[in-house]
Amino acid sequence: MTTESLANHSNQTMRLNTQQISAIKSTVQRVLGEGAVVSLFGSRLDDSRRGGDIDLYIDCQPMSLAEQLDAKLHLLVQLKRQLGDQKIDIVFAPAVGQTPWPIHESSRQQAQRL
Repeated sequence: MTTESLANHSNQTMRLNTQQISAIKSTVQRVLGEGAVVSLFGSRLDDSRRGGDIDLYIDCQPMSLAEQLDAKLHLLVQLKRQLGDQKIDIVFAPAVGQTPWPIHESSRQQAQRL
């Protein structure tokens, strides 16, 4: 998948402030490299809703499932340090050799790049 294939919903807004967006982007790039693309999906894209966890879809250099798990744990620790005690879900683009699951497709379709 290319970064151009991520949905770009310019008419949608995000329920994240600029400081949160900056912290997420910089943390993802620090952990996964400059080429990593992070997008928001889920309830935080809907201004009419309240609360909700921060759902992130990440597309980066191909990794194995084991590498994704390691990166996910590292990211969660770093993001919680930056954002405080918030529920954060991370979905990576499918791993090398992994058959895409429905969560990959639905989150990619909703994703709004940060």
